[in-house]
Amino acid sequence: MQIPDTYPDALTDELAPYGFEFSSVSADEEGGAIVAFLAEPESFVRANPGLGIAESYGTAWPPANLRLLLLFDRFGDPFHIDFETIDLMSWAAAADPGLHARLSSMADPADEAAAVGEALGAALHPDRADADEYLE
Repeated sequence: MQIPDTYPDALTDELAPYGFEFSSVSADEEGGAIVAFLAEPESFVRANPGLGIAESYGTAWPPANLRLLLLFDRFGDPFHIDFETIDLMSWAAAADPGLHARLSSMADPADEAAAVGEALGAALHPDRADADEYLE
């Protein structure tokens, strides 16, 4: 499966604000593709302390890098987007079905890349409900 040439650059633009750098595009065993981005662990966790990433590693903390992986099937469809403690596809399916639809389609690779950035940002910094909403 061939990833569009412009896709890694579009993803790089979307993920750079969160501290990610492009790592690689590789083929998987079933004819699909894996796109990998890396982030420096300690600075990422300092900027995003509530995710439980350091705790998930236990005594193996810190790893060399934190990885965001995008998995594509042999037809070119994205089917899994995983970052450490967050499954972005599952998160988006529950939180924003429209965003999930954009994450699941490569009809417009630039829009899919933008959706990855939006989903990551929303998952990292979820809107907190105003306490007054619970008291009404």
